[in-house]
Amino acid sequence: MNRLFILLIASLSLFWACGSSNDTGSVTLDGPILESINEEGKLEFNGAVVNAGDIPVEAVEVVMILKDDNGKVIEATSASVIGEDSQNLLQPSERVLFTITAKSDPRRIASKDVEIFSEEASDLPPSS
Repeated sequence: MNRLFILLIASLSLFWACGSSNDTGSVTLDGPILESINEEGKLEFNGAVVNAGDIPVEAVEVVMILKDDNGKVIEATSASVIGEDSQNLLQPSERVLFTITAKSDPRRIASKDVEIFSEEASDLPPSS
């Protein structure tokens, strides 16, 4: 029972810690990142990003940096939201979902940071 209680408290604290993110450019988090334990017992993060700018973007990557209670990075995991195919663009106001599964033991994770990396379509070289 104590183990379940500790896992519940840790999950709730991680959920609340997710309120701030390090968004870059015009792509930002669209709401909170929800957490759950999947069938394999791994911590799974589900959220959405939105293009809040006026220019289409591509190559959107969400990076989750997980830290232990000493502030030491124990894992950095990413999810490609929009691939590098020049045909895949995240248009202004468009929203897309992402899922990141952590490999670390959920009991070791004390905090997390979220970073979003993207390139505006106009910044990319023309396709040949």
